[in-house]
Amino acid sequence: MPVVLALDLGTTSIAAVAVDEFGNVVRTVQRSHRGQVDGLPTGYAEQDPERLRSTAIDVLMELAASLSEPTHALGLTGQMHSVVLLDRERSPLSNVITWQDRRALENPHGAKETFLSEYLARCDEADLRQTGCRLSPGYAAVTLNTLIRREQLPAAAVTAAQPADWMASVLTSEPVVCDRTNAASTGVYDLEKDCWSEPLLAAGGIPVKLMPPVRESGDVVGRLTDEMARATGLPAGLPVYCALGDNQASVLGTVPAGEPALQITIGTGGQINWSVDRFVRAEGLDTRYLPDGRFLLVGAGLAGGDAYAWVNRTIRTWLAAFGTDTDSEQIYARLDELIAAVPEGTDGLACEPFFRGTRREPERRGLFAGADVHNFTPGHVARAVLEGMAAAMKSVLDGAGLHAPSRISRIIGCGNGLQANRHLVAAFQREFGQNLWFPEQAEGAAFGAALLAGVRTGMWADLEAAGQLIRLRQA
Repeated sequence: MPVVLALDLGTTSIAAVAVDEFGNVVRTVQRSHRGQVDGLPTGYAEQDPERLRSTAIDVLMELAASLSEPTHALGLTGQMHSVVLLDRERSPLSNVITWQDRRALENPHGAKETFLSEYLARCDEADLRQTGCRLSPGYAAVTLNTLIRREQLPAAAVTAAQPADWMASVLTSEPVVCDRTNAASTGVYDLEKDCWSEPLLAAGGIPVKLMPPVRESGDVVGRLTDEMARATGLPAGLPVYCALGDNQASVLGTVPAGEPALQITIGTGGQINWSVDRFVRAEGLDTRYLPDGRFLLVGAGLAGGDAYAWVNRTIRTWLAAFGTDTDSEQIYARLDELIAAVPEGTDGLACEPFFRGTRREPERRGLFAGADVHNFTPGHVARAVLEGMAAAMKSVLDGAGLHAPSRISRIIGCGNGLQANRHLVAAFQREFGQNLWFPEQAEGAAFGAALLAGVRTGMWADLEAAGQLIRLRQA
């Protein structure tokens, strides 16, 4: 039975799946890429592109070695907003500067304004609205503007690529291209006119020629080269399809097309989204393109798994200060027990867990309120953080006003940060007053990219037909 493959270049790991015509994930491979570059200034977030490339090849090689089925296509997805600068041979001239990077919030030459605020001041509000999102720290265009202002853009740079788009080029030796989902995640793609926003690029001093050509999501980029076939064990000539953003790929892989469902994702960060049938602008939300011809309203850049990891790191730091070295997994296991002993509502302790700010308010910070002499134990703090994450998501939905969905058939939860935490699941179910549903197919973003590639290669008639293969279970 033939299969389609997909590769997901995530923020911390790389995954690949093989999917058959019945929607079964017949093989999954996932590895941490350990690409993070250490020793950078505070607020900088970079990854070694060669670590991403080599791990991706290793993952594909392991997947190929386990397959006996004929392979029809390779789809791609990956982290959005991030950027790597390439030369004419498409070799990296920089590290991948990721969506978590905050250098744009620094003050140039001691000025009161930040690189980002100065960039925004040069932009026309009407141009910003047509992108569907507001320029934010970590967006590729914001990062490029900061590099240009600091005269740190490599002189030989000819392409500003996102990691998954670069990987498609590596596999095929074709020029870098991107789709609307990744183009829009840079912050300077006009979704209404369907082109790069020249006014916003000019405001950032960014040459239009740096931005790759835009193709339809899931178009064929090229075919797997002989060299990459030898490296991965996959067949030479395998069609490789244009990458799409991991947010949209996750929607394709977990939300049946046309179903009025909310999707909540908790990974490193957190976000909530729902589909709409046309381009609309809603205050405080991103509007993102969704294949084919649909759109998403997204509350992005919210507290996610990193907020809960902050609890773990803080406890480890305190214990280490008293000479006790405790394994991270031990702390998570003990926190699970401690949270269970704390009642809902956390005995009055409340938390806004925005320890790294939010996308809309990057300078916002975390807040605890209602602390007394009894309710600031590790279990209380951990529960307050989890309940704060759920409350923040609900506030996005409540604030959407007329743009909120008129009917919610169900809430679909995604991401290991949610699915692996029973207390967070319970917090969301209480906050939203509905049960959560989880996808049965592993690696939702990779699965979604595989469905798109399968549609493009003719395995399924369209995305609606492919979406009927999604299987959900109640949490």
